[in-house]
Amino acid sequence: MNLRRLEHLVALAEEGAFAAAARRCHLSQPAFSRSIQGLEEELGVALFDRTRQGVVATAAGRHLVDRARRVLREARGLRRDADLIRQQDLGEVRFGAGAFPSAVLLPGVLADLMNAHPRLKVRVEVGEWAGLLRKVEAEQLDFAVVERRTVPPDSALETRLLAVEAAGWYVRGGHPLAARRGLAVTDLRAYPLVSVPLPAAARERLGRELGLAHGEALPLALECNDLIALREVVTRTDAVLSATPSVCRDEVARGRLVRLDLERVRPKVEFAVARLAQRTLSPAAEKALALIERSVGRL
Repeated sequence: MNLRRLEHLVALAEEGAFAAAARRCHLSQPAFSRSIQGLEEELGVALFDRTRQGVVATAAGRHLVDRARRVLREARGLRRDADLIRQQDLGEVRFGAGAFPSAVLLPGVLADLMNAHPRLKVRVEVGEWAGLLRKVEAEQLDFAVVERRTVPPDSALETRLLAVEAAGWYVRGGHPLAARRGLAVTDLRAYPLVSVPLPAAARERLGRELGLAHGEALPLALECNDLIALREVVTRTDAVLSATPSVCRDEVARGRLVRLDLERVRPKVEFAVARLAQRTLSPAAEKALALIERSVGRL
């Protein structure tokens, strides 16, 4: 059974004559008759009675004509939805964002998506990088925006670098360290350190910079995926925050935060998209990714 034969079924029921239904379907009458005969043979029931007054649907035919109309209506809707998906006006995109990307990119990206494509369904998960990467591998997310170095080299994921931003350490305005110059990282140990959860390599690197002994636990007083919350904590306490300029720019301009002057410390954050290797993204996901790349360009 195919949609064309269902169209022929409905046309004959509505026109009541083979000649008129054939013209409506742009077929010769013999070809149209063969199509109806083939459908009756396929279904194993007589769909029409041929009378002197014309063609009349049987009881089975009337039932199937009603079903055929519904099927054709759904098929037209499917085609329309496919057209809209190609235009990125309908569909669904599911992506994840780590702590830094969510704080920096999400507000602008989500607003742009809603304004440009109000019928697009967007599902965003903000979370810890390892969990997001697992969901991308399991095809529960289309892609994730994370720190590039969190993606294991032996995973099934490929990455595309979006931007590199120099990170730094920030304190509240008026903090005892705020006005000091030439600070060493070890000077930070006298104060509570707060950060997003760090991958093992980053924790080891920070531990070395802080002068920790091998195997000594990293002294982070607070770890949280919500950078905005961490930033607010730092403005109200003597804690020291590791973050990027784009996260803290507005608070620095208002004098609520100060970037510390640390000697020889220039850590970087590498924003990247992680997705399954050799997989094609949906049009909706491609649109979301394009807006993310545009937002990164404005950092």
